Amino acid sequence: MILFSFNSFACDCECEGDCTFKGVSNGMEFVALVRVIEYSDYLDYEINGYDKKMPFSMTVEIVKKYKGTESRKTIKIWGDDGALCRPYIASFEVGKHYLIAPTMIKENSELGKKDDYDFFSCWTDYLTVDFEKGIVYGEYTKREKEVSLVEFEKAIKE
Repeated sequence: MILFSFNSFACDCECEGDCTFKGVSNGMEFVALVRVIEYSDYLDYEINGYDKKMPFSMTVEIVKKYKGTESRKTIKIWGDDGALCRPYIASFEVGKHYLIAPTMIKENSELGKKDDYDFFSCWTDYLTVDFEKGIVYGEYTKREKEVSLVEFEKAIKE
């Protein structure tokens, strides 16, 4: 019960302003199209409602960089441990593509390593991409839940 209460408290947030992907990505230093290569680290305990070993980080390949100085071909993104305000890495599928606008981790800790990245559950900083169809799904703007990758690329350049 204590873990459940802490988890609820940790992610009890309201977003002020434009918390859509378009709004968030405009203010982020790094924006890219990525493909999930693998789950990299795992939690050593179970998360209720998940019947497999819970991934805690994933390695992604940068397919296309739209913004930022990131020069690596692959990066690691850390997720929730049951008490953070991050999405669970299990929400991301190996082999699938995503548009991301993550936050860089500034120092080493058990929650992530310096110069790796994480997401924040209180705003939209990643979207699912159907790479074959060139369609982006999720809260791109308050009115658009689906946009073409071409439209996104045109808008991010403006």
